[in-house]
Amino acid sequence: MFKIDAPYPGYQTTIILPSPNWGDSVQLTTTLSSMRAMDGTLYTYKKPKKGRKRLQWDFTLARNKALELKAFLKVYYRCIMRITDHNNNVWIGYLQNNPFEFIGEARAYGFPGGETMTITLEFEEKE
Repeated sequence: MFKIDAPYPGYQTTIILPSPNWGDSVQLTTTLSSMRAMDGTLYTYKKPKKGRKRLQWDFTLARNKALELKAFLKVYYRCIMRITDHNNNVWIGYLQNNPFEFIGEARAYGFPGGETMTITLEFEEKE
């Protein structure tokens, strides 16, 4: 189970999604800046953002659940959110996707809406 509450901290809406597909990722966020010296030498500096993490999850959803998520994202995509992931980790931050792409995967008899859709959510932890 995967739960998203928004807006943080005065929650108004919660959406529950199935567990994400295999292969979710967690990585530290960094910024890369390049500078040239007067003699033309290129210097590159990597600056970590105080241990903030960027997370990525891929979901396969029934069409009706995808439409529910689309409506949720349309209202709250700019808000701070609390995500409780399938490992019971709690993350507070922002969704980073722009735009949110729902891809129609296949017909799925027995699923609500008769179709499955995939979406990737990218999330960055708040400082």
